[in-house]
Amino acid sequence: MLWQYAFLETRWRFLVGLVLLPVSAAFVVFGYPQVTALAQSVTPAPDTSLGREIADAMALSKTYGGYVWSQWFRQNGSQFGSLFAAIIGTGGLLSQGAAARLFTLSLPVSRERLLSARAVAGLAQVLTLSLLPALVIVVTSPLVAERFPVLDALVYALCLFAGCSIFFSLAFLLSSMFANMWAPLVLTLCAGPALAVLDSLAGGRFSLLQMMHGESYFNGHGLPWLMLLVSASLSLTLLFAGTRLVARQDF
Repeated sequence: MLWQYAFLETRWRFLVGLVLLPVSAAFVVFGYPQVTALAQSVTPAPDTSLGREIADAMALSKTYGGYVWSQWFRQNGSQFGSLFAAIIGTGGLLSQGAAARLFTLSLPVSRERLLSARAVAGLAQVLTLSLLPALVIVVTSPLVAERFPVLDALVYALCLFAGCSIFFSLAFLLSSMFANMWAPLVLTLCAGPALAVLDSLAGGRFSLLQMMHGESYFNGHGLPWLMLLVSASLSLTLLFAGTRLVARQDF
């Protein structure tokens, strides 16, 4: 019952993502022939910051694997995934109306169990939204006469889930501090630019964003085990803190 109750709370947010993300991933695949045709006709970019970014994008698009990684796992997938992870993570007891909160608290379970079920259900939804678009890319690639390895798709999906779980957990924690949905959502989405600043200060050596994009695996250096462990530890810490905050509040 707890799992069903937790799922029903966020079902519409999850279902929207379940449609939008796989469709967006399929559009990335179907756009590859146009991108390759465009890359052959583009003149060399000027030696500026923007020009170097364009040149880098064109260089990655010379191979199908590089194109899919740069367009989905490094850009669209991570952005959409972070957004829906934050949306799914918001809400909870504090944002419910008085009647709904009274019903929830009247259930014969502890607040810790209730919130733990919501956290696990939310993480399962985030995992699905990370994994399904990657599998859609695998399935639709033959339609453009290309192939994307299943193992690569699973590895990138794992890295994406590890990054998105931080956004979910942060939204979960902030939802235990604010009695509305907008403040946790906006503050969580601000974490993306904050992580980019931290990455630049760290010089890319300990980058959560690069881990989320699977950049180490793409460059042939294997899985970023250390950053995956850091991500899991950070997510669990945020979830535990959010659970304890709500459990101690006097409703």
